[in-house]
Amino acid sequence: MRPANREPAPRILGCSLATFNNAMVDIIEPPHITPAENYRACILGLTGKDIRDNIQYSIEPTRNRFRAPREVTIVRDYDSFLSFTEWLPVKADLFLYPINNPVDTLHSSLHFKVPMSTRAGQPDTLLAPHRVPNICLAAVGIRTKVRLFFPRLYNVDRKDVELTFEEKKGIYEKGLLPVLRALSPDTVTNWPVNYESAQTRARKTRGLFQYSTRPFSGSRVRRLGFDLSDTLAAEFPWAEGMLFMIQMQGVKEAHQHHPGNMESAEDALKNALGDFYYAELMEEDHCYVDVGLELSEPGYAYQWRTDAHGALLREFTDISLHRSQTLLKSRETAVDYSSGLIQLSGCRIPIPPQNNECIVYFQAYTTDKALIQQKNGGRHSLFITGKAALEAEVPPYLDRLHALYFDARDNHDCAARVEVRIRLRDAWSEPLDFPLRLMKDSLCVFPRVDWWQWRLVRLTAIIRTLRFQNQGPAELRFTSTALTLTAGLTWLANGLHSRPDDGSAARDLMCAILPLTYDYDVNGIQIIPRQHHIDNNDGLPFCAHGAFFLRDMVFPPIADVPRMTRTHVISHTSYKFFFGCDFNVLRNKFHPTAYIPRSSIPKSRVKTQKGMSKRHRADNPEPSAAFANLEYEAPPPPQDIGDDLPFDERLDLPPGIDEPFAITITKHWNQFCSDVLQKCGNMKGNPLAPSHCRLSMNERLLVTEDIYKETNLAVIFYRVQWKRAHPVEWREAFDKFFPPPGTPPRMQPQNYPNMTYWMDWADMKRDKPAYIIDEIRTKYWALFKLLYWVPKPYSDRLWKYSEDSAFATLPTNYKSSAPHVITNPGKPTPTWQPAVDGAEELAGEEEEDNEAPEVLDPDYVPAGEWIDNVPPIPMRIYMRQEEEESSDSD
Repeated sequence: MRPANREPAPRILGCSLATFNNAMVDIIEPPHITPAENYRACILGLTGKDIRDNIQYSIEPTRNRFRAPREVTIVRDYDSFLSFTEWLPVKADLFLYPINNPVDTLHSSLHFKVPMSTRAGQPDTLLAPHRVPNICLAAVGIRTKVRLFFPRLYNVDRKDVELTFEEKKGIYEKGLLPVLRALSPDTVTNWPVNYESAQTRARKTRGLFQYSTRPFSGSRVRRLGFDLSDTLAAEFPWAEGMLFMIQMQGVKEAHQHHPGNMESAEDALKNALGDFYYAELMEEDHCYVDVGLELSEPGYAYQWRTDAHGALLREFTDISLHRSQTLLKSRETAVDYSSGLIQLSGCRIPIPPQNNECIVYFQAYTTDKALIQQKNGGRHSLFITGKAALEAEVPPYLDRLHALYFDARDNHDCAARVEVRIRLRDAWSEPLDFPLRLMKDSLCVFPRVDWWQWRLVRLTAIIRTLRFQNQGPAELRFTSTALTLTAGLTWLANGLHSRPDDGSAARDLMCAILPLTYDYDVNGIQIIPRQHHIDNNDGLPFCAHGAFFLRDMVFPPIADVPRMTRTHVISHTSYKFFFGCDFNVLRNKFHPTAYIPRSSIPKSRVKTQKGMSKRHRADNPEPSAAFANLEYEAPPPPQDIGDDLPFDERLDLPPGIDEPFAITITKHWNQFCSDVLQKCGNMKGNPLAPSHCRLSMNERLLVTEDIYKETNLAVIFYRVQWKRAHPVEWREAFDKFFPPPGTPPRMQPQNYPNMTYWMDWADMKRDKPAYIIDEIRTKYWALFKLLYWVPKPYSDRLWKYSEDSAFATLPTNYKSSAPHVITNPGKPTPTWQPAVDGAEELAGEEEEDNEAPEVLDPDYVPAGEWIDNVPPIPMRIYMRQEEEESSDSD
């Protein structure tokens, strides 16, 4: 019998992607959604559970399995080329690097091994190239790199394959320069005389390097390879057995052709390798090309089924059933789940060669990753960090990603690709086509709108949940349960378009956010630990309902900040990975008790414009009609442009000397309108409150007199004190803004001397005749009388904010400091109609002082003193079962 206080188990409803999308859209589509419905939508998007109807949706992508007939377009292409040779097989011009860029050193796996000579007089050893010290020597065009590999430097204890300074110096001074002097003495004069000089020339002002190239004629490249190999081997024992590697990448669109036609396949291959000695490379044993087949259909998204990996592998590699099953279970095989759907995924499978097999690597993937593909920090796609998720109410990256998905929904089809890395000599003979029977067994086909809508609804739930978290009180925001959910949201967002991270920290996270199972034979299990690490009480994370749905969470009104349940949180060692710092440092950074961090200051608080105001942004305004008949021909300013003077000492005529006087005065009037608002301050004593003025600084630089004709003061201010001016007071305000000639100067007031228009006005009164100044003031006064409001100008400062009983306050329920403004005596009472309602801020004085210096983060606090007492990561999640072998075996 179920306990009385426990909710009944939800009804599980199998559904297609479109059905789930529609269920989500039905909730979020109404224009005025209630908070309760908003929370319901977030829970549905993240957990797949509709809490109102008590339904657990189970996504079944195979409802969209491939069904013939369909208008499938199949294209064959060559995507990349790799070769390891003892000679340099390039016949095109070479662009040599005097200083190599470490980014171009091979660090990532090529998924096959090459026999290399690691010891003199001993048989060659099969090595993974990315574990062998190497350097990028040159480029061929923009898609091809030439590298040198030094297997005699290979050592399992060597920490990095990047060559040392001394090794690079030796290659440059004892190898490359002598060979260039012998082969191309006419060009070697452009090369620095030693490696230190090359570094000096390449080093930029901030210590970075400019990795430029020097051209070398293609007619002598082959000789360069032989001479460089011999010269280095004679100088350095570690250079013996050196190999040249050619890597050409990302050229598939340039070499597409129809499948099934061996002649066109061979022609395309020759064209792709036009910069190399094609015929001789055909005889080499360690030259490979990636051959691809791409399937697509307008208006649809093609996706690979997870249960079809074995069939795809056997079809395109001709390996046995038993061996394909072994390879699929190998620790080297990677399964790339698509958009967080467990039944849809690509795969990457290295194939150790047996019996002179020609294929060494197989992969299946889809082209929807092209929209977010970017190499950055070891990743191959865009991503968001936990730190970025905390720094804004809605991280800008997620907004941009949402816009990208939204545009893709109407414009971006998704193709399915298979690629094999095959020996060059066999590349044009197989694979040549994709059989229809295999399409039926291996593909799911979704309308393009449904595919991208799935990502949109999940991303919408992620964005809204993050917003609810970041809007909540800091006391609840920075707890282990809330931060665990935040880390889970970033993990989900990144997994929508790339392979979900499954490192140690990510596995710790999966144990905290995903449902757990105690049945280790269930499908969808995400962590398979070593057997001796399994405990009977250990639950393992798995995908229970066809997607990466999270376990139950706590949402408002139960908790003001959405969070995971208390029973499962990430360990203290995982905070560094997701948020860049430890838990206590993170909490004290965003929610300190001793100071207010700058990250907490809202964007609605505009930094006060200290010093001189900025120029109005309208550089070439149309002259105001009020100044149309205003003319004045200024006497020419002094100049001295004698040829005997250095250029920088000549006194030229200032720019704009021929500018019509009406435009000059229009600019000055606009500058007045801008300067007044630039100097509107902030609340002192409450740095979390928005500025008094709603306008951003950029908007203040663009304002015109129209802003002072606005009767709804809520458009301009968050809070304001106002009163209707007496006609005399209105005139006195004008005289303070534009003092007439002969006005005695004041003791230095605040604001006025730092306003550009004020200083320009003083210059005009000094340089121009009195009658012109009187005429300008007459025009300004005519415009001033048309304004609805202006700040109440005081003799000692422009803006005041202290409470004053002579002023009325808007909004009416606000009683504290706010800027003083006066309204035109001939105009009606101002209105207050905010575009959005916002909570009123705490009272404080106006900000006139310089901002306080930023407070540094507190020192690190040992884990033993942490208040949350979070546990360490259990050993069971550090390694998958297939990782038991030592990586040294590579």
